[in-house]
Amino acid sequence: MINITNKALCCGCNACGDACAKNAITFKTDNEGFWYPEVNKDLCVDCGLCDKVCPILYPADKIERYNEPIVFAAYTKDELIRLDSTSGGIHSMLANSMYAKKAYVGGAVYNEDHTVSQIIDDNPSRLPEIRSSKYLQSDSSGVYREIRQKLLEGRDVFFCGCPCQIQALYKFLGNKEYEHLTTCDFICRGVNSPKVFLKYMDMLERQYGAKAIEIKFKNKKWGWHNFSMRVNFANGKEYCKDRYHDLFFIGYLQAGSFTRPSCYECHFKGFPQKADITLADFWGIEKIDKSMDQDRGTSLVMINSDKGQKLFDSIKDNICWKQFSFEDAKVGNPALTSSLKPAKNNRKQFFEALDKELFENVARQYFPPVPKWSNTLKRNLIYILLILKRFLSFTCTLGFSFNMWETFLRINFISNLVSREIFLPFRNVSRTVIQMSNGSKINLKARFTTGIKQVKKSRTETRILLEKDASLTIDGDFNCYANSYIRVFPNGHLILHGGFINENVQISCGDTIEIGEGATIGRDVCIRSYDGHTIETDGYRIAESIKIGKHVWIGQGATVLKGVNVGDGAIIASGALVTKDVPAHSIVGGIPAKVIKENVSWH
Repeated sequence: MINITNKALCCGCNACGDACAKNAITFKTDNEGFWYPEVNKDLCVDCGLCDKVCPILYPADKIERYNEPIVFAAYTKDELIRLDSTSGGIHSMLANSMYAKKAYVGGAVYNEDHTVSQIIDDNPSRLPEIRSSKYLQSDSSGVYREIRQKLLEGRDVFFCGCPCQIQALYKFLGNKEYEHLTTCDFICRGVNSPKVFLKYMDMLERQYGAKAIEIKFKNKKWGWHNFSMRVNFANGKEYCKDRYHDLFFIGYLQAGSFTRPSCYECHFKGFPQKADITLADFWGIEKIDKSMDQDRGTSLVMINSDKGQKLFDSIKDNICWKQFSFEDAKVGNPALTSSLKPAKNNRKQFFEALDKELFENVARQYFPPVPKWSNTLKRNLIYILLILKRFLSFTCTLGFSFNMWETFLRINFISNLVSREIFLPFRNVSRTVIQMSNGSKINLKARFTTGIKQVKKSRTETRILLEKDASLTIDGDFNCYANSYIRVFPNGHLILHGGFINENVQISCGDTIEIGEGATIGRDVCIRSYDGHTIETDGYRIAESIKIGKHVWIGQGATVLKGVNVGDGAIIASGALVTKDVPAHSIVGGIPAKVIKENVSWH
């Protein structure tokens, strides 16, 4: 029977409650706002399951990981996701890769009352809720049972939580791996009291005269290095102060007044971590490699297992990344190995004062003072310079070409032949000509970037032609390199799920062409589902569909003709002429293409 006598020995993971088959465990909140398990002895049968799943009492020592992680600095190419994320947006890219597999994605979300809970959901529309750190203790009650049920059903699950929650999950699952489970944790500085945060939010809602409807820790209004707290209210007002002026950040980062007691003696520091992937801010990257820091957020990615490496490989086409050493990662992230130091002020008096006084009054007594007006002026100047820098960077991309700007504005804002499910879905890096006939349609459900050049000063033109009643659907972030030509014939439909085509690729789409997520299509490739001329013979069809599966690699100069299905994970060799179906996870080559090898994998 679990019995908490020392609060430093309970991390509040809630696993014991989920493990109890008799529902004998409830969680009571103490005067600091943290919950601890309480056992109903009338219901308890003393089975010991609650003790066995406790990650502090019994670590998940049977979960094997690399002795030293493989380290990357990375950030997403999707600027909107990057700016909306805590660091470089890598978690969102990993989650999107898992959503594409119809997986359940788990993480922390705000509740209506500004508390935080762990969820799992297979709806990608919930990703913006899960995205970004919350810096509060999150309630995990019920999520362990739900994950186990999904795994027993054979569903893929991608779960992100604190290191203690990840170990608790593995203990709950019997201290063993599950094929369909991929886990992600982060370098944790400590979780804070929900009670303190609610008092802080009460202060803001009083000051702004409305209920808060959106909360964003580490907003990047003044940049990633000078992150801020942003809160939006139902009356349209907005609060935004940087880490040096926001009272909650001052209390957390400078005073250390209200973190959970177990975090000062964290049992989950060091390596190897138990999650497949560990994420964090790559603090100090500007001193190691300036090219990886534009002050918009750079993620530290630490790969701890083969499963983690496979998932990271699946997103590499949609991110910017470089590999570094483990020593590089340690420099700017002392929380990797060290617990938070306790506050110097009287903790008991702090929480007693919080019960009696307004948050702002308690903060004045127990937190360091807010910086003077000169720091605010400096902050505002930095913000103006950041906006100017981003504007200049954007305008330099489009240059002073009327055609570039016309195409950009027409596709993103003006044309009624284009449907847009995200803001600014289209970006033309170099000259792109898009011609659309009556009845044609472009459906932009994700980011579509065209005209990417490897030789920056080269003069090339990317062409896209949609004829009468033709349609193009971008269902996953897709990059089209320079000098490629995409033509969709009347009533044809081209569907791109996420990946890229290299320079000089030709796609001629009659009927339907569907290219799966993670496709990497080399230079000079031709994909053609339309003959262009009719052969006068019985049963002849001028157009037949082509379906290219997920994570397919098509080598330089290969040709894929109408009526072909290419299985997931397949490789088509350079120069191959594909006229028949390609089995999944095989290599084909030659004219006509034949199977060379089966059961292959690649990255």
